Amino acid sequence: MLPVLQIGPVALYTPGLIMVLGGWFMIQAVGRAAHEHELDGNRLEQIMFISLLAGVVGARLGYAAGSWTSYLADPWAFLSRDLQAFSLPTGVATALVVGGWLLWRQHWPFWSTLDALAPGLAIAMFTYALAQWASGDGYGLPTTLPWAINLWGEYRHPTQLYAAITALGALIIWRRRYHRRQPAGARFLIVCATLAAGTLIGEGFAATGWLLPGNVRLSQVVALTILVIITYIWQHIFSYQSHR
Repeated sequence: MLPVLQIGPVALYTPGLIMVLGGWFMIQAVGRAAHEHELDGNRLEQIMFISLLAGVVGARLGYAAGSWTSYLADPWAFLSRDLQAFSLPTGVATALVVGGWLLWRQHWPFWSTLDALAPGLAIAMFTYALAQWASGDGYGLPTTLPWAINLWGEYRHPTQLYAAITALGALIIWRRRYHRRQPAGARFLIVCATLAAGTLIGEGFAATGWLLPGNVRLSQVVALTILVIITYIWQHIFSYQSHR
């Protein structure tokens, strides 16, 4: 946990720095991957930048909408660097809507476009996990395992690092399959399946998030649903393509 990085007289907010660097790597990765799928890499980089910027603005506006009285009393708080003052669901939804609309206007092949975005998705999850580790959010259940981390007064599962390892594994798998001949969309689905499988397992050790009856977290239900959908697509679409 390292919320602030002190470099001489300058104090850098570590989670924010991680998010900025992660965004830059995302843009670079999808731009390079786009060329492999015969897409306009420069245009995709622009779309990614606009989408990420829209996501940041949407996340802050989403949080401000729920605390508008506080922002009316102190308008400068809108520029706060506190990551807690962002609504992640609103930010993600805004980025998806803006990015989806811009991509739709390009009329690029659907599955090839998703393949180009696959490394960006893995890097986004890796970045988010590291930012949570730095801020101390998304912590795990208490444990006595030797790799436990001391957080909030107890030794806990490093669930943020579990998520980071999963995302890194998804990125490595994507890279190893980068030049292999495979159906359009396969790279994207493999990355999604790896991330979903890691979430399904790793969230079982988490102490935060919506808990459903039966001690199952909502994120696990979503991850399992994604795995089922991916299995259906692979069996019914890709198998059909291979027999044509």
